[in-house]
Amino acid sequence: MKKFYTAKYDRVFKTILCDEDNPHMMQEFLSRLLNRKVEIVKFLRNELPIRNTEEKVKTIDVLVKSENKYIHIELNTNYENWLHIRNFVYFSTVFTKKTKRGEVYDTESEFIHIDFTYNLDIDDEFKKYYVMSDDGHKYIDNVEIIEYNMDKIMQFWYDLDEKKINEYKHLIMLDLESSDLKKISKGDEFMEEFENKLTNLNEDETFQSAMTYEEDQKLILNTTKKYAYEQGVKEKENDIVINMLNKNCDISFISDITKLSLEEIDKIKNENNL
Repeated sequence: MKKFYTAKYDRVFKTILCDEDNPHMMQEFLSRLLNRKVEIVKFLRNELPIRNTEEKVKTIDVLVKSENKYIHIELNTNYENWLHIRNFVYFSTVFTKKTKRGEVYDTESEFIHIDFTYNLDIDDEFKKYYVMSDDGHKYIDNVEIIEYNMDKIMQFWYDLDEKKINEYKHLIMLDLESSDLKKISKGDEFMEEFENKLTNLNEDETFQSAMTYEEDQKLILNTTKKYAYEQGVKEKENDIVINMLNKNCDISFISDITKLSLEEIDKIKNENNL
């Protein structure tokens, strides 16, 4: 059975919602997301400029301009403690690049950064962030950051919370399997179009092979990270054992503390000529 790829994946999200020749899908999506009419979506170059030879290529997920708004979207399938820093660096680069208008600064445009984040350790459905003082006075008026807790929002679907489902259906649709997507999209023209495009995309053999490659690369990356982590843990354990041996600690005591076997400790001892 083939895997059904949802719009949780940035490649899928961009294929369906970021059609430069027909931007109405993104226009409607943003209108629902921001709860106000969004007009004239223009997709902007999403590769950020490299300022020196030491910088790597930085590609953001989605950057669009709508009237006087610059909207930057990042899809985060996992939360890491460095994620906000990375995304803020990307967003601030967009802000810096777009606020200079000749010899004056642009004080009229709005800059909105949106995160769709999974595995986020908060109870809120979403949070809004601003540059402001501790008493609520904004330092910059035209900057807003919104982060959606996608696991919390998806749970509304599984809990059959009709009120919340209706409120967030445009986000819930991003990560539903085919059968559930048909249910939630029924009777909604925009969502039915999304469902049709997603179904057709998943039936495209070229797309399936591309996603398989992407998944394979993720598996390789995750395996490399896991190996690096395990190696780091092993090296740390070795250092602890060596330090304890140098202090003439009993091997049985070291085994109790580190949970290593006597044989493992003896091997470390011999490898380091202790």
